[in-house]
This record gives sequence, structure tokens and C-alpha cells, in this order.
Amino acid sequence: MSQGASNGAGQGAGKSFVSFSRPAAQRIAKAVRTVEGGNRTQPGLTFDHPMPGGGKVFRVATFTGSWAINSAKTVTFKLQTTTPNTVSATNYFLDLPDNGTRNCGIAKEGTAWHLIQWQWYSVEAATAATLTTAALEFNTIPFAAIATSSTNKFTISITTCSTAAT
Repeated sequence: MSQGASNGAGQGAGKSFVSFSRPAAQRIAKAVRTVEGGNRTQPGLTFDHPMPGGGKVFRVATFTGSWAINSAKTVTFKLQTTTPNTVSATNYFLDLPDNGTRNCGIAKEGTAWHLIQWQWYSVEAATAATLTTAALEFNTIPFAAIATSSTNKFTISITTCSTAAT
């Protein structure tokens, strides 16, 4: 035995006749009775997007200057010139040194914005060293760094040696 429903215009099946098997009709009826007997103050089922107005939860932005861990900083959205185009975001990851203006990725959780990525730089890092008769040579490899310069340095002293027998 099958039961059916004729949907009106604007419904999913159009003017077609929809047929349900007896077990399917009983399952649907049970679900309707459960909902009808439940909490009537709950909001209805919705299939709308969970972020009304298409709110963005990830943005690319810029910041200027240093950014200390566990601190907030005002960032400016990239590619958005209409105001407001700034928000305050919090950095939970590491101290970022002042390296001018750089790009960052921020994400929104609830009403708060958080730093999730920052612009890195490619710098040359010393790897293998070779001592020749005239110099100390280093091989380098590109390395991701959070800044392009440093106030820290190390020095290798050079002492002239004689290769002649004494």
C-alpha cells in the first residue's frame, strides 16, 4: 500500500504526485508527532546560512610595527577601502618584531578577532662551512623568518696562520 501527497506550486515536486511507502509514512508521522509534542518555544528548523548577512570569519589584513604575544593590535582589512575597515585582533603565538607594515590572516570567533598567520620573509641562512686557504666559505639556503634584519650577530675570528715549516 502506498500513500501520497500532491504538492502545490512552488514545492519541491512541483505538480507531481509524491509517493511514500507505509513504513516511510509511519516514520514521518512519528517525527511530526514528536515535534508537535515537544518544546513549542524552540525556534523552528532553518536551512539559512548560520552567519546572517554572509559575515566573514576570515580576513586578510595588514599591521604595522611590533606585535607582542598576548596583546591586541589594530589591523586594517586589505582590499576594503570603505570604513570601518579596521578591527582589533589578539596575537596568542609569538612576539613579532617591528618590520614595517606586513600582511596577516585573522579569524573571528564569536565577536573577537584573532591572529592566525603573519607574513614571513625569505632570508639566506648559513648551512655548511668550508675552510679554504684564502677564506671561510658558507653555503646558504633560503629560510623562512619573521623579520628581514636582526640586531643580534655572531663573529668568527680569523687568525693568519703560516703554512711554512718552522
